[in-house]
Order: sequence, then C-alpha cells, then structure tokens
Amino acid sequence: MINKITFVLTVVISIAGLIFPQNKVLNPDIESWKVNYSTVFTDEGQPANESIKKLIEKLSSDSGDGLPVSKEEFINYLKRPSAQEIYSKELIRYATPKSRYNQKQEHKSYKDVFLKEKRIIAGVEFLKEYKTILAAVEREYGVSRKDIVSILMWESGLGEFTGKNYVFNIFMGQLLYLEDAQEYAIQQMIAKGEEYPNEYTDTPQKQKERFAALRNSAVRALTALLRYAKLYNYDPLEQKGSWGGAIGYTQFMPYRLDLAIDGDKDGDVDLFSWPDAIYSVANYLREYGKYGWPYKQRKKAIYSYNHSDDYVHGVIAYADAIWKMYTGK
Repeated sequence: MINKITFVLTVVISIAGLIFPQNKVLNPDIESWKVNYSTVFTDEGQPANESIKKLIEKLSSDSGDGLPVSKEEFINYLKRPSAQEIYSKELIRYATPKSRYNQKQEHKSYKDVFLKEKRIIAGVEFLKEYKTILAAVEREYGVSRKDIVSILMWESGLGEFTGKNYVFNIFMGQLLYLEDAQEYAIQQMIAKGEEYPNEYTDTPQKQKERFAALRNSAVRALTALLRYAKLYNYDPLEQKGSWGGAIGYTQFMPYRLDLAIDGDKDGDVDLFSWPDAIYSVANYLREYGKYGWPYKQRKKAIYSYNHSDDYVHGVIAYADAIWKMYTGK
C-alpha cells in the first residue's frame, strides 16, 4: 500500500513534469551540478536551452551596453575551473516554492535587526563621517541623505556583508539547474512531512512564472557582467556578490551598473567605494525610482530598489530613526 508521503511525492513530481520546460531530465543529485561546455551545449554544439541561446545572442549583439562578447569568448570562460562551481545551497534557496515567503519573513526580521540601537548609532556615525559628501549628493540629486544611508544599511549593513559568491556562477546556475533545485527542495519538504503546495509556497503555475522571470533576469545580468567586463577590462569571473548576484555596498544587479556613478572622480566606478556607492544609490533612486520628497514618491522610489513592501517600510523606519537621533528632533 502506498503511504501518504509517497503518494504526494508522486503527484508533485508528476505536476513538475508538466511545468518543467525543454523535457529536461531532472537530476536532484546536487553533487553532479556543474557549469562546463557539456552542460551548456549539446553534443551538436547547440545551446542546451532557450535561455542559453538568448544569452549568446545578447552577448554577441552589436547593440546594448558594453562591448560584444563572442560565443568563442564565452566558451573560453566556461573552460576555466573557477567557472564550474554551482552554489547549490543558494540555488535551492531561490528555487524552493517557499522562496518568496522566506524572503518576506527575512525582511520582517531585518527590521528588528536594523532598528536595534547599535545599528541606529552606526547609521548616525555614517551620517557624521560622510556629512560633506551626503549633503552634496542630497543637493545635486534631490534625494534625502537619510534614505541613502538606510538603503546602504539594508543592502549591505553599511559594507559589513556584500557576499562572497562569484556572480557568474550564480547566474549560470539559475540558467541550468532551477528545476533540479526545485525538485530537490520539494523532496526535502515532503521528507519533513510538509505538503506542496500549501499556504507558504507558490503553486506550480506561480513557480513556472517566477522561473521565467528569474531566467530573464539571469540572462540580463550575465550579459551586462560580461559586456561591461570587456569594456572596462576586468575579469567577470572574479566579481563577487550576494547569493542573488548583487554587487558591492549598493548591491546592484549587474544590469543596473549603468546607474553606477564615479562619485570620487578617480576614473573608476567602484561600488566598494563609499563615494561611488553614495552617489550611485542617489542616482538609482532619482533616475530609476523617480524619487521625490513627498511620502508617496519616496515610497515608490524605495520600492523600485527592492520590490517588497516590508523592505520599503523597514528602510523608511530606519531612515527616520537615524535622522531623529542625528538631528535630535
């Protein structure tokens, strides 16, 4: 007799088989996940899936930011040992049907962390230390300095945590193994006695839509990473970031690097430099978020930085808290 867990697992895998694209044979053996020529291309030398095909087309296009990167140049990157690693833990974190729920809970917990007195004091000290540049940016960009500092706290703890993962590997993993990671996550859920879907998970259809968006984002990110690297002559495989692929104190995705600013005018845009980070956040909020001082415009601009209401509320709460302590009002 089939027990309930076995039955549920069978149903889930059957559903998964309907929504996973390209008739891919799923492999939840995380130790076997690699990035190399044989996983990115077929035996006939064709892209392994539509996302890889799109990536190669965008890399080699004569239009777009940065410089074109040929298929041969891309293959040469794949040959390097450092390109092969898959961050399975981070990929599963993205692929689990509980991902959006988990991230929402994290933002709620971050509010408790960042509103602790020591974090507020750190923000006030940052306002003092960078008073001159923050005031100049506020005047030039029309963006409140307290919101800039708050975003830098929420994104990287004012530089404390920027991520140690190679972003090339992160995005290649998303193009190759999202379904495998999802199956692994579902099996782990069921092994713990959890049902899928439930109130804390996305449905199979929601997962399918979310994966399509993740793949498009990964293609954009890798395209920007490799093309900008060629333009500015840096090694794209050496760029480190968060588990989601965001870079620097600002935690910009690679396709937002066009909004980064050389704040200290040293000829190099470096998001691990405080002047550049401060100017870049202000530029992002103004240009992409259409920042304005009225509360609704302010909220909308911050939401553009991270599409989470909990994030917006947390950023505003922290910004107001540090400003109150800083000004004494």
